Amino acid sequence: MINALLGLAVLVLPCVTCEKPPEGIVSSSAWHFTHSLYNVTIYENSAPKTYVESSEKMGMYLAEPQWAVRYRIISGDVANVFKTEEYVVGNFCFLRIRTKSSNTALLNREVRDSYTLIIQATEKTLEFEALTRVVVHILDQNDLRPLFSPPSYRVTISEDMPLKSPICKVTATDADLGQNAEFYYAFNSRSDAFAIHPTSGVVTVAGKLNVTWRGKYELQVLAVDRMRKISEGNGFGNLASLVVHVEPAPRKSLAIASVVVTPPDDNEGTAYATIVVDANGSGAEVDSLEVVGGDPGKHFKAVKSYAHGNEFSLVSVKDVNWMEHLHGFNLSLQARSGGRPTFYSQIRGFHLPPSKLAFLKFQKAIYRVKLSESSPPGSRVVLVKVTPAFPNLQYILKPSSESTGFKLNARTGLITTTKLLDFHDRAHYQLHVRTSPGLAAATVVIDIVDCNNHAPIFNRSSYDGTLEENIPPGTSVLTVTATDWDHGENGYVTYSIAGPKAVPFSIDPYLGIISTSKPMDYELMKRIYTFWVRASDWGSPFRREKEVSVSLSLKNLNDNQPMFEEVNCTVSIRHDWPVGKLIMTVSAIDVDELQNLKYEMVSGNEADYFSLDDFSGVISLKRSFMNLSTDHPTGYSLKITASDGKNYASPTTLNVTVVKDPRLEVPVRCDKTGVLTHFTKTILHSVGLQDQEPSDEEFTSLSTYQINRHTPQFEDHFPQSIDVLERVPINMPLARLAATDPDAGFNGKLVYVIADGNEEGCFDIELETGLLTVAAPLDYETTSYYLLNVTVYDLGTPQKASWKVLTVNVQDWNDNAPTFPPGGYQLTISEDTEVGTTIAQLKTKDADSEDNSRVRYTLLSPTEKFSLHPLTGELVVTGYLDREGEPRYILKVEARDQPRKGHQLFSVTDLIVTLEDENDNSPQCITEHSSLKVPEDLPPGTVLTFLDASDPDLGPAGEVRYVLLEDAHGTFRMDPMTGALSLEKELDFERRAGYNLSLWVSDSGRPLARRTLCHVEVIVLDVNENLHPPRFTSFVHQAHVQENSPSGTQVMLVSAHDDDSGLDGELQYFLRAGTGLEAFTINQDTGTGGGVGWERWNAGDWV
Repeated sequence: MINALLGLAVLVLPCVTCEKPPEGIVSSSAWHFTHSLYNVTIYENSAPKTYVESSEKMGMYLAEPQWAVRYRIISGDVANVFKTEEYVVGNFCFLRIRTKSSNTALLNREVRDSYTLIIQATEKTLEFEALTRVVVHILDQNDLRPLFSPPSYRVTISEDMPLKSPICKVTATDADLGQNAEFYYAFNSRSDAFAIHPTSGVVTVAGKLNVTWRGKYELQVLAVDRMRKISEGNGFGNLASLVVHVEPAPRKSLAIASVVVTPPDDNEGTAYATIVVDANGSGAEVDSLEVVGGDPGKHFKAVKSYAHGNEFSLVSVKDVNWMEHLHGFNLSLQARSGGRPTFYSQIRGFHLPPSKLAFLKFQKAIYRVKLSESSPPGSRVVLVKVTPAFPNLQYILKPSSESTGFKLNARTGLITTTKLLDFHDRAHYQLHVRTSPGLAAATVVIDIVDCNNHAPIFNRSSYDGTLEENIPPGTSVLTVTATDWDHGENGYVTYSIAGPKAVPFSIDPYLGIISTSKPMDYELMKRIYTFWVRASDWGSPFRREKEVSVSLSLKNLNDNQPMFEEVNCTVSIRHDWPVGKLIMTVSAIDVDELQNLKYEMVSGNEADYFSLDDFSGVISLKRSFMNLSTDHPTGYSLKITASDGKNYASPTTLNVTVVKDPRLEVPVRCDKTGVLTHFTKTILHSVGLQDQEPSDEEFTSLSTYQINRHTPQFEDHFPQSIDVLERVPINMPLARLAATDPDAGFNGKLVYVIADGNEEGCFDIELETGLLTVAAPLDYETTSYYLLNVTVYDLGTPQKASWKVLTVNVQDWNDNAPTFPPGGYQLTISEDTEVGTTIAQLKTKDADSEDNSRVRYTLLSPTEKFSLHPLTGELVVTGYLDREGEPRYILKVEARDQPRKGHQLFSVTDLIVTLEDENDNSPQCITEHSSLKVPEDLPPGTVLTFLDASDPDLGPAGEVRYVLLEDAHGTFRMDPMTGALSLEKELDFERRAGYNLSLWVSDSGRPLARRTLCHVEVIVLDVNENLHPPRFTSFVHQAHVQENSPSGTQVMLVSAHDDDSGLDGELQYFLRAGTGLEAFTINQDTGTGGGVGWERWNAGDWV
């Protein structure tokens, strides 16, 4: 660019004439400056006697030639820097101001940039005076270098600093003004690793750093004065040092890349979460993974899934009471490396949801059941269930004294009996059931319903008793007691005499008191009575009875006097009868037979000649008669009685006569009483009654009727199998399974039970009727058929039973939707997969059977790229694929079953198709035709721009390289890796104003790389190099011209000089102001002045 600078000169052209100028009177009003204010300039540091420059004429016109004008500075020049001069040209006296030659003080714009001078003009003769003001502007001279602050810089960066990242900013200042203060930043020597912005001073990374190759850069940053560079062509400026320390990229910290949580109910006892720790290329080995928060109870621990791997499994180290953690756990994990130094990952938190066990509960908190005590072993009690459904759940029956008669199916929750239950043993059971795993608990309260299953039991196996004769009728003689363990009326007992024959007794039916029904006589009746007493309960449908033997002995009373067999006895004995010799024996009989009789003499033995044995009744001589003095017979009358201890017999007499003559001796003679015969008949009668036993015809024992002779038998029409639909409602009757037993009473009373095959508790049979019903929902997919062992028992003793197997076939209903694999489908295919290629075949599972499991597939997501066969599930590519346009397709797929009956069921899943990259894209410049505007004075080494190109391919196929095809003879350079376009040589707008550069942008794909041609237009901006104004050789040029000189006559040649080079130094001349401009011309190129004809002009001077 060419900026025109002006140089001014005064041309004085006198024209000589013969005429005199007119004379007149001049007043003081003509005495004044041309302006009241002048603005002038002068460069700082100007040499002494340097004149200020003004674009206007400074001074005043001289109305009279004889005026002598003097100028002087009266104010504004304290330092005495300036001096005024007068220079008269024609009728104008110029005011010239210059620096003094005697003053060494220099003008310094940076110290003072202007002076305001008051100039006085005086005329000594006329004493005229005029004032004007001159403002001297000090122009900047490019005399200062740019200065850095601070003068040195040190930065430390990591070797992995991204390209184009700023690392620091250097700062310099230049105290000069305007373009003199402009400067560029540049490196003193070329650096491929860094670039500096020429105007902002920001240093950026321009190449890949590697601390192994070079860890320190010592750079010199130059602040280049632009004007000095233009004018002098050198690097006038200042240097600053920049030391860049490159540190190894910090070892990337460990990072927890992913946490995949497995809900507690789905982990099947393994891991609650799978955690992958990423070493981030640091090479560090992951040593451990710690649970650092959210687990105050220390329930969890992270363990490596496999040795030397970075995958961990979160497992529990002790049982988790989910009831105490209803909201789950908010766990925090941190990974730690081994070796030195130790690295830790950022703490990563995740939520472990609570187990369903926390919300697990039984359908009822308390199950209440009434169970007949006649229920045989294996009878259904109740089916306990929890909600929500939980896989692999087990039911546990808490052991206790009350649980011994019951069994709990751990899988289904069905409670059955294991033995006959007895209301008498325990009428109330309380069972405690819980789940494992989990803490759900329930109570099962079982009330045993009493049945008449007990016969009355006598408290003795037989009864014996005695009774006294002669007691009046109605006298209680014995009480029998029987108890019945049954409850209510089943336990009420009544008594009766079962036989064998009428006996003289009766029994109270409620109290069991046996009483006499007629007078009792020991001597005339049976001495012992044996009979059966029957105890009967009030139970239903049949009463139970028991008999016991009762033996009553009649007790003989002492109600009869002893009676002598002989009375009124006489006997004669000799007087020499030996002492102690038997005289006779008395005998008495007592019908009571209770006591031995005792004999005693009532009278007649006062002389004490006789003795009587108390028990035998033997009468003998106690003392000899030899001492008798008389020869006459002596007689003694002995009165004797017998006593049974209570009663005395009527006395009998024994008359004893003592004779001396042997011939007079007479044997004993007595009168017979007949008591012996009577006694014998009584004994024989009693014995005869006792020997009378009952005959079979008269009495049959109860036990004969209580024999359980027959086994129950199912009827002939018992079905072999039953078909039932799986959606059948609960309590639906299926069949009545009847059996018969010809026995009577409880021996023929039947009860039914499912003894086996009903572990799931899906069926129940009515205890007494045999009605088979559905007790729980059926599921064909779980169990398609059941083999039920149906057993019938009688209630006899011993109990008898028979059984049959019944097959229950469950018919399928469409109650299961087809299911896709968990997580859906993940496919990866190449983006150049041809149209028509089958890339997957979908499979589903439907637990139903036949048509209920037949599936039809539908692709729900609208797409032209894929199609899905409705029957086979084959996924086919139907359109051209482009990873760069759509790298992944998320398709919704439906599978719907096709039942003949019922509603269709379906499920939907995601099918994700991920496209693998192929090198099918050429790199593209962000701007295919880019344009740069570069000042021509930009220093070499400057990075002009970073060309940006992109390749949507992945990996090496997306890595871009740059190659400059033509560098304009080394003027430009392209970094192949970064795309940095830098200036290598000086530019010159006047020599070449622009460059069109072409470059290849290529990728590194295999087997063939792709490339694209891009263009960069570099427009060179012109910089103002016109630094110096043209200067005339003299302030005033004078010449003379004769009047009447022809037009075109050369008057003078003026010349000026410009220190600029080139076009900036080429000059043109112009006449700008003055008098007589119409009379003169100037050659613009040569500065030659000429006239246009003066014949019409008066003589005089022209300026």
